[in-house]
Amino acid sequence: MFLGVYMSIKQYQNYKDVPEKYRWDLEDILKGKTIEQWFKEYEEIMLIRIKQKNSKYDSIENYIEDIKNAEAQSIISNKIDNYISNNFNTDLVNPIFIKLKNDYELRVNKLENEFGSETNRFFANIEKMKVWKDDPRLASYKNDILDSIASFDHKLDDKVEEYLIKSSIGQPDPHSIFSVLSNSELDFGYVEMPNKNKIKLNKINRTKLLKSKNESVRKQAYLKYWNGYIKHKDSFTELLYQQFNHLSTIAKIRKYNSTVEMLTFDDKVTNEILLKLFNKVSENKNILQKFYKQHKKFYQLHFKEKYHDWDYLRELVNVKSTYTIEEMNDIVLKALEPFGEEYTSQIKKAINENWIDYMSTKTKRSGAYSIGSTYGINKKYILMNFDGSLRSVETLAHELGHSMHSYYSDKHNDLNNSDYPIFLAEIASIFNELMLFDYLLENSNNEKLKFNILNSIISGFEGTVLKQTMWANYEYDLYKMIDEGKTNSSYDSISKIYFENVKKYTLKEKVSYSNLNTIASIYVPHYYYHFYVYKYAIGQLVAIYFFKQYKKEGKVALENYIKNFLSAGCSDYPLEILKKVGVDLKDDMFYEQGFEYLKEAVDQWTKLGKKIFK
Repeated sequence: MFLGVYMSIKQYQNYKDVPEKYRWDLEDILKGKTIEQWFKEYEEIMLIRIKQKNSKYDSIENYIEDIKNAEAQSIISNKIDNYISNNFNTDLVNPIFIKLKNDYELRVNKLENEFGSETNRFFANIEKMKVWKDDPRLASYKNDILDSIASFDHKLDDKVEEYLIKSSIGQPDPHSIFSVLSNSELDFGYVEMPNKNKIKLNKINRTKLLKSKNESVRKQAYLKYWNGYIKHKDSFTELLYQQFNHLSTIAKIRKYNSTVEMLTFDDKVTNEILLKLFNKVSENKNILQKFYKQHKKFYQLHFKEKYHDWDYLRELVNVKSTYTIEEMNDIVLKALEPFGEEYTSQIKKAINENWIDYMSTKTKRSGAYSIGSTYGINKKYILMNFDGSLRSVETLAHELGHSMHSYYSDKHNDLNNSDYPIFLAEIASIFNELMLFDYLLENSNNEKLKFNILNSIISGFEGTVLKQTMWANYEYDLYKMIDEGKTNSSYDSISKIYFENVKKYTLKEKVSYSNLNTIASIYVPHYYYHFYVYKYAIGQLVAIYFFKQYKKEGKVALENYIKNFLSAGCSDYPLEILKKVGVDLKDDMFYEQGFEYLKEAVDQWTKLGKKIFK
């Protein structure tokens, strides 16, 4: 039913050549005004706030007036940011939006410097805030005020806080240096093809080369890619160490017990929850080990060759399927129909009212995303790079999950409580993927397609739960060692911390220490995101929980999900929002249901594989 016709997808050199129906309508953001008019409105409000930055604490009425101004300013900022950044992302060399982006940043930085440290002003008036927090007019802001009061123990001297704000603009950024080095300056060399032609290896063609039928091509692509990083391992190690050591220093100065405590402070995530995640994932890796062993057996049966590390992307079954944009939209819409009329009506709007920018062009940003900071913007825009593959179908379902989360959060909350936290951000998108996979599996008779879908489910679990947890455990250990002064900035020191986690989470029977097995200790961009990746693992497990509830309870489970999760925004702390929908991250059962889902997928995949590879 879903085996599309094999066809080539039209490629566009320039963004202006893409048909209008396949481009997003960003002009809707401006609502008939020019971007300069929005700039001026933003500046006018900010100048009022600068003038009243001290007097706002004279009375609760003044304080509430400033909140209203701040909210109006935020909505305008959402419009300006999204209009500029999304136009820029469709054409990264467009001089108009490059200039707009730079001009806006300069204007905002100047105003923020004039505004100064709100933290200092808040704590100078902390006794008033302890009283005002209980005023019903500030009910929407009570948690924020309580959090600020609770952070008083971690505040620095007023002059230091002011200095930190003003100096942050010119502060060296290890992540930016990492990005330039990793994305622009690494030389991976050339891959020699069977016809003796040589192809320059890069991050874009690497995946295609790893899927080659020729073993030499796969081996070269695998080893030369990693060797590109290994050659610069000492520079990357120094950058990572500087990033982690800087945060460790801040944590000590601000009197946190550890760097991880500082980085999880806002989400109220405890050490107990982190260790529970690490242990449960490690304890259940045997399910993925079974998959890994069986994958090697199927590989050897099918190709009559020994399996190597560079063979992991070579497809065991080749289902040549290509979808048009219209076919993709139809499949995703049908897969998400169980969410109900309001949900699907918004997806129809997304498709018919130009929320989605579909096509790839030469100067468009790679990847896919659903926009953030959406309050005050009617269309929850999506950027993708459609290539006609099943992966593109998955991508659309995934990004629509984010957009629908934004839609319900904005609809059911005021501005302050609408922006759902990053901790919860991946759940809706992964749940949509699971709904898509379920729909495809139930409505297809093609065993090879089913095998590939199950393989995607299992590989996705491995990449999102096992790998991200391993990386988070490594970050946790590295922060701890730096906090305690037990490591240094050498690759030897840091990679050995990483290797302890490799041994804990590996799917292989044996693993030895080497540069190749430890280069991921300095390779992952997310290490620079302030202890972030564990949230991916939890997001996948929560999405599986919602999916299993849906399969057991049907419509009732989805109503609970929409009402108490999608619509919650940030009206409470992340763990409290999860508890309201039945998720307790301290409960063993929560993790067990996730691995039960994985085991079922591995069993189905194995059964199909044994039929295909007789």
